[in-house]
This record gives sequence, C-alpha cells and structure tokens, in this order.
Amino acid sequence: MSDLLGIGSSGVGAYQRALATVSNNIANVSTDGYTRQDVSLTANQPRLMGGSYLGTGARFDNVQRQYDAFVESNLRNSNSELASQKPLLSYVNRLIDVMGDESVGLTTAVNLFFESARDLASDPASIVSRSTFLRDADGLAARFRQLAGQFELLDNETRQSVETDVEQVNSLTQQLGLLNKQMVKHSSASNQPSELLDQRDRLLRDLSGLISVKTKFEPNGAVLVSVGDTLDQGILVAQSTVRAISVSQSRIDSNKLEFVIDAYANPETMTGISTGKIGGVMSFRDTVLTPSVNALDNLATTMVNEINKVHRGGVDAEGLLGADLFAFSADKPQQAVGMTMIVQDANRVAAAGQFRVIDNPLNSGTAQARIAYTQPEFAGPTGLLGDLALAKTPQISSVNVSMSVSQPFASLGLIPVGAKEMSLTLNNPAAGQSFQVLSRDGRHILGQTLTANEQALLMKTGNGMEENATYSASGINATYSASNSPTYLDMDIFMGAKAEVGVQLQFNATTGDVIEPKKLPAQLIGGTFVPFNGPIAANTFTLNGHALPALATNSSLSLNDVVSWLNSESASTGVTASAVNNQLVLARPVNDLTRDIRLGMGSAGTPADLKKLGFDTRIAIKGGTLDDLLVFVTDRSGAASTAQVTAQFADIQGDMKQALRRSPMTVTFTSNTDYTIVDTQTNTVLAARTLIVDPNAPTPSLSYRGLSLAFSTAPKTGDVFSIDGNSDGIGNNEAMLQLVALEDAEIMPGGLTLSEAYIERVNQVGNVARQASIAEQALSVVYQQAQEARDGISGVSLDEEASALVRFQQAYQANAKVMQTAMDLFQSILQVR
Repeated sequence: MSDLLGIGSSGVGAYQRALATVSNNIANVSTDGYTRQDVSLTANQPRLMGGSYLGTGARFDNVQRQYDAFVESNLRNSNSELASQKPLLSYVNRLIDVMGDESVGLTTAVNLFFESARDLASDPASIVSRSTFLRDADGLAARFRQLAGQFELLDNETRQSVETDVEQVNSLTQQLGLLNKQMVKHSSASNQPSELLDQRDRLLRDLSGLISVKTKFEPNGAVLVSVGDTLDQGILVAQSTVRAISVSQSRIDSNKLEFVIDAYANPETMTGISTGKIGGVMSFRDTVLTPSVNALDNLATTMVNEINKVHRGGVDAEGLLGADLFAFSADKPQQAVGMTMIVQDANRVAAAGQFRVIDNPLNSGTAQARIAYTQPEFAGPTGLLGDLALAKTPQISSVNVSMSVSQPFASLGLIPVGAKEMSLTLNNPAAGQSFQVLSRDGRHILGQTLTANEQALLMKTGNGMEENATYSASGINATYSASNSPTYLDMDIFMGAKAEVGVQLQFNATTGDVIEPKKLPAQLIGGTFVPFNGPIAANTFTLNGHALPALATNSSLSLNDVVSWLNSESASTGVTASAVNNQLVLARPVNDLTRDIRLGMGSAGTPADLKKLGFDTRIAIKGGTLDDLLVFVTDRSGAASTAQVTAQFADIQGDMKQALRRSPMTVTFTSNTDYTIVDTQTNTVLAARTLIVDPNAPTPSLSYRGLSLAFSTAPKTGDVFSIDGNSDGIGNNEAMLQLVALEDAEIMPGGLTLSEAYIERVNQVGNVARQASIAEQALSVVYQQAQEARDGISGVSLDEEASALVRFQQAYQANAKVMQTAMDLFQSILQVR
C-alpha cells in the first residue's frame, strides 16, 4: 500500500506542476513576447520486486520554452524589412502632398509667371502689365522659398526622428547588456529563467524594428549583437559590454548624417543603415528628400540664370540695359530657399529688345522687318595673332610672319571692337610689303588698293570676312578730321609715322607733390638716315594730310636735301624739319600744344619709301575701335619674304552688341536684291551686298554682325529700314518674347523644360511612393507569415491550453484517486481484527 500511495503521490505532485504551467500559459496569453512553456514529466526509477521491476510513479523534470531560433530570427528580419517601409511611405506621401499642392507646389507659380510675361509681351508699355509681371515674379521666388522651407521642415523632422531612434537603440542595447550580465549565473540557457529569455527576445525584436541586427547566442543564452556586415563588425553588445551609436551631420555634405559606434573610445564608422525604422527614414532622406532638394536648387539656379540672362539682354522703359531680375541671398547661394526678386520698379522691367527696326512709311513694298540679335560666330581669327594678343601696356610683343609666291599675304588676326589705343608696327619693311586693314564686309580702310588676285585671296570667310561680303576701297587711307571725318566710322585710324603731343611730369618744388604735367610740342624723330637715290615722286608722302610734292632729282639724296624739301612745305604742313644726329626730326612750333604729327604715305608711297626717311610703318588707332578690323601683311615683290610686326594696346573691352546699339544704321535696297548698310551717324557705308534667298526659309532675311532682319515678304527697290538701339525701350518686345520662349525651352538636363523637370521630379517621388506601398503590402504578408510561424511554436493557444488543462486535471484527479484507494485499503487493514 505504501507503494501505491507513493505512486499516487508522485503523480499528484507532477500534475500539480503541470497544471501550474498550463495556468501560467493561460495567464500570459496576451503578454507581449511571452513564449509558451511546456512541462516535461519523467518516470521514476523502477524497483526490483522478485524477478520483475515495478514502476514507482512519475516526477516533474523541467519546464521547456517552446522556442525555435530560426523562426525567431526570421521574425526579426521580416520586422526590420517591414519597419523600413512604413516611415518611407509616410514621408514620401507627405512630400508628394507638398510638391503637388497648388498653394505650395511650383507648377501654379511658374504658369502664372509665364502667363504675366505673355501679357506684358503683348503690351510692353503698360505699367499695369509690368506691375503684374513683377508681382508674379515675386510670387515665383516666394514659392521657391516656401517649397524649400517645407523641404527643410522634413529634413529637420527626419533628423530628429533618427536621433530619437538612435537613443532608443542605445537604450535597448543597454538593457541587453544588463540581461547578459544576469545570465552569467548559469552556464546553460536551459537553466535560465524563461522570463529572462523572453525579455531578451523581446528586446531583440524591438531592436530589429529600429535597425537590422545580426545575433549570436552563447551557450548560457547571452547574445552578441552586431549591426555590421559580419558579426565581427559593428558590434553593439558583447557579454556585458555595450557600445553606443552616435549620429551627427556630415562634415562633407550637410544633407547627410553619419553614424559612429563608440565615438569617444574606439570609433567605428557605420557604412549605412538600410532596414528598420532608422533605415526607412535614412532611405527617404538619401534617395528622396536630398535629390528633391538638389533638384529644386538646380531648377532655381537654372531658372534664375536663364531669366536673368534674358532680362539683362533687354531694355527697360527708361532705355537702360536690364539688370538681374532674381538673385540668391548671400548666405544661401544657388539655393531655392535664398531666391529673391531684386527689381522693385516696374519701369526697370526689361521687356524690350536692345534693337528696333522701323520700316520707312514711304517704302513701295509691303515688306515688314523683324529684328533679332544672336552672338555672331565667324570663321577665321578671333583676336590678334600669337603674342600680339598679349601686348597690353606696358608689354610690347612681336611676331614674325612669312609670305610665299603662292600666298603673298599673312593674317595678323583681328583687332576686336573695343580695342583701346592700338598700335601695330611693321619693322624694316621690305620692298612690296604693306599693311592692309579691312572690315569684315570688305571695306578697305588702310593699305594699298587690292588687286583682283589679292581680293580673291583675302576676301574669304576663312580669313574672318562676312559671308557675301564685297570689296570696296572708296575710303582707303582717308585722313581723319575732328568733324565730319571721312574715315571709317569716323575713327581716328592712321598708317605711317606718328608723334603725339608730348607730356613732361612736373613736381611742386616745396612739397614734391606731382602737379599738372607740362605739354610739349609733338616731335617725330626718325632712325639713322641713309642717303638714297632720287627722285621722290609727287604724292609719295603726306604730312599732316598734305600731299607732298615731288623732289625731282636723280642723284643721291642727303638728309639736308630732305630737310629742305620738307621745310619748303611748312606753311601747308605746320611742321619744320631738321637734321639732328643724322636723324630726320619733324616738330610742331613751340606754341602748338594740341596737334600731333602724321607722316603718311600717299597713293604713290609704300612702307619701304617711308623707311628711306628713317621711319617704320605703324598703324595707330586713337581711342577705341568701333568695329572688328582684319589686319594683313601683303607682299607684292613676287618673292618669298618674312616680316616682323610689333604691337601694343591699352586694353580690349569690346562688346559688339553694344557697339551696334550706339551706331544707328539704315538698310537701303538699291534694287530688289541689292542693298547697302549705312551708319547714319557717320554716313559710313558698312556693307554693300546682294540679298541671298534661302529656298528653305519661309521669308527672306539678312544678317550683319549678329543682327538679323527677317522680312515678311521680299523687299522692293528703294525700301529703307532703320535700325537703332531702342533707346526708349518700347519699340521692340523681343526680350519679353524670349522670356516667354523659356517656358518651352528644353534647358534642363535630359532635354526637359522647366515645368517638365519639376513634374518629372514629382513623378519620381510618386514612383517611390508606389514602390514603397507595394513593398509594404508584400512585407506585411511576409511578416504576418513569420509571426504565425512563431505563434505556431511559441504562442499560447487557449484551445490547446484548455485541452491540456482538462487532461492534466483528469490525471491529477486519477492520481488522487489512487492515493484515496491506498488509504481505503490501509483503513481496511486496520479494521481487521
């Protein structure tokens, strides 16, 4: 009976613990992270009775956690993936709402700006249209700032979110470190309290929701946590040692965040966080927000640059050149958040073009002209040849050029418009050599009239000539005069030997300060004179515009002969000649302190003739050039030769467009196809051409130095069209039309317009939102499956627990009945008498 009682007692004890375990499972059915526990019952050691072993009952062995490491790891990974999509989708949707909103997005503001530009183009003189244009321009800048401000709010919010989540990660790893410390008491995980292990897994699951982790479990249940590519990198928890993550703004790119582990002890840089909530926020920042900010800044920069370029090229209502319409604040350059409108006066809106064309009302034809300007591109030289282009005062540069029988000329390049105080000298010219200076349209300004062969060689676009240019020597070597000068564009341009009025520095005898300089009469001094054989033909030389007569002698001419000859014309030239140190010296009277001396070549003279008097031939341009000038050296000797040319100039500050604005001109058709272009201020014929009709063009047109005239129909003989610089700013709405054209101009990367580039960015953000939504849905299914797999193993099922409760209860009752039976038998024995 004692055996029967012991067996029943052991069963009661075992199933009492089983019932307690099941009750604990039921009580924790809703406890987060709880792992279902199961009891393990083991039979007691049997006892040998006679020849057989009899059982001695059962005993409680242990409580087992229903845990699968692979399933738990899969749940953590799927949790990290899903957690990364939720903030990404949330922030992307917010960004789409901002960029697509009519009150915040750019589309409406851009449309309003270009609409007001179209209205102003139709009525450029309207002060109301100008004011509306400025209002909408200011609205466009404000919309850029507003949108950039919304981006900045998202940047700050996501930055703070990352910082908060990093702090939470550090808190969780601290708790894991403490748990690892508590687990040191046992060497096996099976001996650890189930609740302690549940707490560990719950912390790891929470951690995985913030950042993807790799884990390694020790035999005692302690966990090693890593966020690196391998378990040896990016270790956050190892035993009880915990390393914190710190986040800071990148020193290289202020839009980026840097993550460092254990920043103040053994710093380790994290390469990037791609999953978990932090990974989702960082993905939004790096792949959506930052590119959107950069795209907005690029759009603002491009728009400002292009609009300002057009506006600067226009003329305002006061006839002044336009200034920048937009600018960026100094502390935020090239950033949308710093975009501002800087023109406040409606009259300063540059709606008009810089040129205006007026059809003569008496024109017999019906052709109407429209004018435009584009930066011209000419073949041939763009500046002076070689080192000559470097000869800015005080530098003096020289080049050597060669000529051959087949090509008896050499190009010295181009004297560009705006060249100041230009000087080119042909040193020791050989017989037959000479300078030739022509405009791009073949107006021969200085030199010797070109032969037909020379014209064929020089009058080419490859030498810098305008297409369809024609040659004219009607104004060659014209003498400059202060009023109504016959020179090209009234420029003070001269070829020969020249001396300016001298200047002598003076100082105050008491203070030593520089005082007004003293002027000295002009004096022209030649080189060493070498006698040469006469005679000198009439009109070989000119002196101060006076053609010198012949010096008729066939014998050798001495310096004194030349001096006497020149002095015989002093009354006409205003110059006296003398011989000093075997040099020819020409001088103005001592009281003549205003006029220079110019010894030039007449129609019969050459640079070689001038060299006989001791002077090299120099091209001297006083002031600035008013047009591009092409310079050549030619040789008519019929033999190969070389020439040395030196140069010096004060500066080159040319602007062909502004030079044209300062020079009103007329285009007159001398026939239905031939026309001349005349500068109206100086009455200089700039070009004489034939109108070339392009069969592929809808209407005839002509161009001159970048100016283009397009005619509605073919002009007729006698038609006149006047061109000026539109000084009142209302005669041409070209600038505003160009501004309107920017709306459809493909000036953004990828051949997109301004609006298309913005819409493309919105679409890209929308694509990210759609992809994130799809990914979230898919990952939600994966996470749900992982959760179900975990619940199937570790979760508490009330149905299963109720069934186990009944089973254990019945077993408990049955064992109690065994004990009762044993007691009844014992009582029966005690009652035997």
